[in-house]
Amino acid sequence: MTEGKRLKIRARDAEDIRTLSGLLQDSLAPLCDVAYLREEKRFVLVVNRFCWEMLPQELRERALSAPDTPEGQAEQDDVSFEDVDDLPTFHRVNTGLCFDKVKSVQTKGVDLQNKDEILNLLTVAAIPGYITLHFSGGAAIRLVVSQIRCHMDDISEPWPTLNQPRHGVDDAGHEQDKHPEGTRSPEEA
Repeated sequence: MTEGKRLKIRARDAEDIRTLSGLLQDSLAPLCDVAYLREEKRFVLVVNRFCWEMLPQELRERALSAPDTPEGQAEQDDVSFEDVDDLPTFHRVNTGLCFDKVKSVQTKGVDLQNKDEILNLLTVAAIPGYITLHFSGGAAIRLVVSQIRCHMDDISEPWPTLNQPRHGVDDAGHEQDKHPEGTRSPEEA
């Protein structure tokens, strides 16, 4: 994505959701920007999305990430502007997500009424009848859907950040949506 070009994507099947999930990995989701619109059968949220597609070329080629601290700079020392100039610049953007055809919403480790909480989105998974948003710490929001109908729109210009998301081993171990028949009843969720 170049500056001024925003992503706009639709998802209509599990493969589309996997693509969407890669773009949304490490998004920050403030619960004040999450809503289930029951009458419209719609679940909406605005996330602060890390722009993986905008990684600097040298990092994509070498599959490296930026150092946490500029080389030669002690953790407790202040960083000068000269030190920052050599670090790669990453980007974030505000992104709107809308899931349609939602019959109900189930949560695990998430209180949708706690509007001060910010969740870190790890992945989005889909199996017939369900779309699950997995967050760090084992939290999840499951959407019971009649069909996969989702669209994602970047709603702001990207802004620079020096921070690239990092994960501990524990975050990678979230529970996947697996069931022998490929679906789960709401009681099993």
